[in-house]
Parts: sequence; structure tokens; C-alpha cells
Amino acid sequence: MAAVSRTDSWDAAWTLSADAHRKRLSDQIFDAYPFLDFMFKNDNVEIENGGRIIREDLLYGTNTAEFYSGYDTLNTTAVDGVSAAFYNWRYAAVPITINQQEEMQNRRREDAVSLLLAKTEQSMLSLRDQINAALFSSQSGKSCLGLQDIVADASGTTLAGINATNETWWENKRETSSTDFDSVSSNIYAGPALMGTLFNNCSEGNETPNYLVSTLTHYGEYEKILESTGYTRFQANQGTPGLNAQNATFRGIPFTYDRDCPSGHLYMLNTRYLKLKIMEGQNFAKSPFRHNTNQLARVAFITVGLNLITNNRRRQGVITTLT
Repeated sequence: MAAVSRTDSWDAAWTLSADAHRKRLSDQIFDAYPFLDFMFKNDNVEIENGGRIIREDLLYGTNTAEFYSGYDTLNTTAVDGVSAAFYNWRYAAVPITINQQEEMQNRRREDAVSLLLAKTEQSMLSLRDQINAALFSSQSGKSCLGLQDIVADASGTTLAGINATNETWWENKRETSSTDFDSVSSNIYAGPALMGTLFNNCSEGNETPNYLVSTLTHYGEYEKILESTGYTRFQANQGTPGLNAQNATFRGIPFTYDRDCPSGHLYMLNTRYLKLKIMEGQNFAKSPFRHNTNQLARVAFITVGLNLITNNRRRQGVITTLT
């Protein structure tokens, strides 16, 4: 019965930790997660109530309209133009493990809460770190889809069961020519010029990209362009004239960088058509603590069911070979 009592107390400590004041835990290893944070903060995360797969209905073809008068014969040919994209759920988990020694040394409730806070934050950051890295990768094994799948470097790839070789409307936009980002010709920088081309290709009317992300290297080069002699953009910083390209934008889009972004790449995304789907009940959920059969330790898991999906691939763009 004592073991059961301790299990209950640790589960209670986990509940208390959600309401407790978080003490400082200085992170020395994890990167920031700009893309994942953007998705959560800008209504680009959609919670779905289970289901075997994720389905997105797509309209890809037009019907035939015609002008007529009097007794003209009208066209009645049926036109196909509706399809669906199907995405699989992917699952990720991270353990939180408490051994007997830690358990005995943290028997007081306040100590147990502090230990759980630290271990929970460590595990949550580990899970976020893995997911953010996966979002910039290509799908492999049991991982979720990433930008390299949805905004593919090469043409003709298959996504969500639709082959872009046969269905060209399912192609994303791309610029693949090798480009020295901060090289200058006739007072024009190659990188921003190519960004302008990609922006226009991804746009139509009011449909324009709203998220731009690249590597730290190219972000730094963009800062240098805005701050360099002959190309400076003067701004006021707290009332003092000076140079500040730290919050640089491109055509109104913040230029962001993510350390997980693949080398040489720059993504222009329209997140109206890009969603991070998360399964209800698996939304970074915490399981109860269980006793290992062959160890004097208890383990619980934080789990998430998710996938990155798009329902309009042609509005997404990538530059693949920046130097």
C-alpha cells in the first residue's frame, strides 16, 4: 500500500506543479522555437477530435461557363475538379522518470513539486525541440511531415496521396538557382531580388505570404544589407537616431530565422493554408506515473499526436540554394 500511496502523491505533485509558481531554470542547451511558437500564437494550430486520418477537401478545377441567348444549346458536360488530401497522424512522446533515490530525497510536497517542475520543463522542452526540428525536415520513419515535404525542393513529389507530377496544381513554388545572397550587381542585391521573385510567384491579388524564415546566416546577411554603407535604412531607436535592422521586414513580412532551418534555404509561407494539426486528448498530455517492473523507478510520459498539413500547396514557396 505504501507504493500506491507514493504513486498518488507523485501524481498529485504533478497536478500541483501546473499551478505552482515556476522557479528559474536556466536553459543551457535548447534552441528557441520561432516557427513552432508562430504556429501556436497565430491561430495556425487546429485541434481535431481523433479520427484515423486527417482529410482536407480540395477544389482544383473549374466548370465551364458560357454566354447564351434564345434557344442556344448549353454545355452539360460534367467536370471533375474536387479531390481530397489525406494525412496520417504522427505521435511523439517523452518520458519523465523518477528513481527511488530522488523519490526519497524529495518526500516533502514542496520538494516534490520543485523536482517535477524541473523534470517536466526539461521533458517539455525536449519534445518541443524534436517537433520543431521535424517541422523543418522531411518525413522519415514515424516522424511528422516537415516543410521539406510540403514545400519541396524538387518538382513532382507526392504529398498526402497526390502526385504533383500528374496534378501540377499541387506543386509549391521554388527558386533553385544557386545565389550568393549578399552579392551586388548594378546596385541590386541578389538575395532580396530573388525573394521578390518568389514572393510574386506565391501571390495572387490579396493572397500573399505572411511568414518568412531562413537560417541565421542569411538573416545576418539581410541585416548587413540594411545597415551597410550606401544602403542604410535610418530608424529611430527609443528617440535616438541610428541604425537598427534587428526587426527587419520584407514587403511587410518579418524576416525571421530558425536554427532548425536547413542550410541554404529560405521559406515564404502563407499560413492561411498551412496548419499544425493536433489530436484532442494528445495535446501534450501527461500520463499517470507507473512503476517499472525491473527498476526502482517511476515513469510518466508527455505525449502529442500531430502533423503538419497544407490545403493549398501552390501558395507556399522556397529558395533552395542560397550561399
